[in-house]
Amino acid sequence: MSERLEERHATFKRVEEIYQRFYEALQLDGMLPYRSTESGMWAVSDAREVYHAFSHFQLGQYHHMADLGSGDGKVALIGSLFTRVTGYETDEVLYNKSVEIRDELGLSNASFQLRDYLLADLSSYDILYLYPDKPFYDLEEKLRSVWQGHLIVNGPHFPPRHLIKLTEAPPSVGKFVLYESSC
Repeated sequence: MSERLEERHATFKRVEEIYQRFYEALQLDGMLPYRSTESGMWAVSDAREVYHAFSHFQLGQYHHMADLGSGDGKVALIGSLFTRVTGYETDEVLYNKSVEIRDELGLSNASFQLRDYLLADLSSYDILYLYPDKPFYDLEEKLRSVWQGHLIVNGPHFPPRHLIKLTEAPPSVGKFVLYESSC
């Protein structure tokens, strides 16, 4: 394994450990690592699945990823091990947790914005990531005229209507699909 890959894997293990402690602390306080926010549901992603999906899709070939609805920042921070990432989140508590963990880990390749990604200019990102909790037709319509790039969708429940399916991650990784804009 190359030195760069070893470093990435070691940092990933630190990300995984910090989030595990965070979720354990939530449970000790009688909470679970999911809840409703003003924009939808926050549910955690499996860190290993995300890491392996990003490896499979060669995230390092992209210049800048947007994590749409970044929640507690886990996916954005894992993505930042491969490329520059900006996470968008509307929930202030989750946004603050993202920034706190990023700073604790010293991951300068990740930034977070406390705002709705539907109100943001997404045209500069060459790849987007979404773990949808409902159909994302509004996002698709917004992207149709202003964006060219790829979208990774986590989960099988809400496939896009207007994007072109390129490939899927192997079943051993999880249900991640890579789409391309059709404009």
